[in-house]
Amino acid sequence: MSAHDLKARLPRTWGAFLGRHGNFTPVQRQAIPQLLDGHNALVSAGTASGKTEAALVPLVELHLPPNRLTPQLTLLYLLPTRALIGDLTRRLATPLSILRITMAAKTHDFNTFNPHSPADLLLTTPESLDSLLASEPKVLIHVHAVILDELHAFDASVRGDQLRVLLNRLRLLRAYAANKGDAPHDRVQFVALSATLAQPEISAARYFPNAHIIRVDGQRPLNLQIMPLQEGTSTALLDYLNTFYQQGWKKALVFCNTRAEVEFYAATLHTQHSPFGNAVYVHYSNLEHQRRREIEQQFAQTQAAICFASSTLELGIDIGSVDVVVLIGVPNSAEAFSQRVGRANRRQQTVYAACFYRSPLEYHLFNALAAHPDQFTSPTPFRTSVAIQQIFSLIKASPTASIRLHPTSALFNGMLTESDLLWILGELQGAGYLKAGRPGEWRAGERLNRLVDAQSIEHTPLSLYSNIQTSVNSMTIRDQNTQQVVATVDRLTLNMGSFLLEGRQRTVEWVEGAALWVSATKQNEFSGRQVYRSTRPVLSYELAQLLPVQLGLERFTAPLIEVEQGWLCFHWLGDTYGRALADLLGYTVHTIVTASPGLCVFVTDELTFIPNWTSQTVNHYLNDHSRQYEGMLGLGAYQHLLPNALRRRTVVEQFNVPRFVEATQRLTPKRAPDTVTESLQTLLGE
Repeated sequence: MSAHDLKARLPRTWGAFLGRHGNFTPVQRQAIPQLLDGHNALVSAGTASGKTEAALVPLVELHLPPNRLTPQLTLLYLLPTRALIGDLTRRLATPLSILRITMAAKTHDFNTFNPHSPADLLLTTPESLDSLLASEPKVLIHVHAVILDELHAFDASVRGDQLRVLLNRLRLLRAYAANKGDAPHDRVQFVALSATLAQPEISAARYFPNAHIIRVDGQRPLNLQIMPLQEGTSTALLDYLNTFYQQGWKKALVFCNTRAEVEFYAATLHTQHSPFGNAVYVHYSNLEHQRRREIEQQFAQTQAAICFASSTLELGIDIGSVDVVVLIGVPNSAEAFSQRVGRANRRQQTVYAACFYRSPLEYHLFNALAAHPDQFTSPTPFRTSVAIQQIFSLIKASPTASIRLHPTSALFNGMLTESDLLWILGELQGAGYLKAGRPGEWRAGERLNRLVDAQSIEHTPLSLYSNIQTSVNSMTIRDQNTQQVVATVDRLTLNMGSFLLEGRQRTVEWVEGAALWVSATKQNEFSGRQVYRSTRPVLSYELAQLLPVQLGLERFTAPLIEVEQGWLCFHWLGDTYGRALADLLGYTVHTIVTASPGLCVFVTDELTFIPNWTSQTVNHYLNDHSRQYEGMLGLGAYQHLLPNALRRRTVVEQFNVPRFVEATQRLTPKRAPDTVTESLQTLLGE
């Protein structure tokens, strides 16, 4: 279809949304006709490719005609973070105003949505949609289309599993309304957007059927520098930043893997000469929402500035033009690597990025990611604990304050069997969260009622509408001078005398319950050490598997190095599988887990082969050791409420036993050639 013909199909929306650009981007030319024809679609394309307009423009044209009579929530736009919602709200305000389309946003701490006079378009998170389904389900009966933005941020996670059930609840609600005559039809059109999905067909099918896959590669050339940085210092980073003037660069976004690193490197720039003066910002999720928004605006508006961030700025929040992205330390996935470097020069042809490594392991991982930016991640089964959170939400939503087995089971079709659901309901009844009503009916028990009452508590350990694991040791940080809440952090990560916040040292003046009142410390008192405690990111199986090729080794070889009193065996299985390998080897040979369990295990005797464990053996092991894997596998906040046997089974399912068995059976122990022995040992810091 020609651009002229496509414009003709957008008589209302072309001018408001796309007229100032004068043409369509490649992804818009492919996606808009499919969506105008009413198809479901998954749109996979790079950053700054126009995906938002590719989805929203045809859906507005199709589902929000100018002659609509009554205000109805028609379009639902789901995003993974509150920051993205705020950013998109500002971005869409002008074109929607021109078209006289109303818009609202709903998050945990910001809500402009009025269910009694609903906006045409609602931007929200899955958790806030869950809350809306429970409190005001009728307002959703006219939703004609749903956009799932940044799908990769949900997929194969506990939030993605919750989203799958929520979409089923929305479909069921629409069908019920159509059957009752409250809605003209029950059709819902779905569009998912993502910059990075290795297998978009599989991902889309988890959320909606019959997806047309629209994939526009368009990867920009990457100009990547990989440089050393001594642990605990910023000298090499400062040297690099001081080259900006001759490069013609003014803005840098620096990604770190932990809050401790964000604070440390920002603090060193505050106390040492850098080209940015005081324009040094930090950004991570524990900062108060409004403060993060202020930082985004200040960074975007400052001509020359640097921002140190955690993963919070991986996604498409508008922070203005960034000349170069800097990575300090390796992210835990190829997906995160692509997202981070893609934030640079979003409107330029070339991406400029710098990667600072602090160890030989980080050096080889950066090189591996640069060579293999796209990886396949195995899909994971439904996380069963999500069913508990959804049962509680459904009871809250029910007009009769109860649920019945068969209608509830239908919501988990393809995810959970009816017998499993009955098992869970029985466990919750025995624990006092539910109580029996009429035959085949369950109502809220005393413990669920207490949980509902606890939702008003600031740091409640379980949220009725969220599966995200939260800390029960959270502390609110208040500024002594302004009286404002500036951050919320885990008590266990703090030095309670003083700590870094926004790159500056703060002194704790007094503690009041779960609140710390702090004041600023003189800038020159920063000691140069990290005041927050933190741990290294988990080394995934996918990343670890890239290392042998980088080191010039044969695939599936497990190199052996003789050391004092035993042997180092390199397995390349990542932290989770490496822990299991060490335990299973321990049944036949004395084994010690090394400081790098994702790479290597120490054995007292030379291995000539890896035992050929069966799936049954591994299943038995996991059943006996399931608790130690629950935290590694991200099973959700309600995992501990599952029946014990189902709790263990969930660990086995998420562990992916067939992949582990295949990976270990392919490993062949061989003495490492002398040429690589030193390189291998340096990976361990030895």
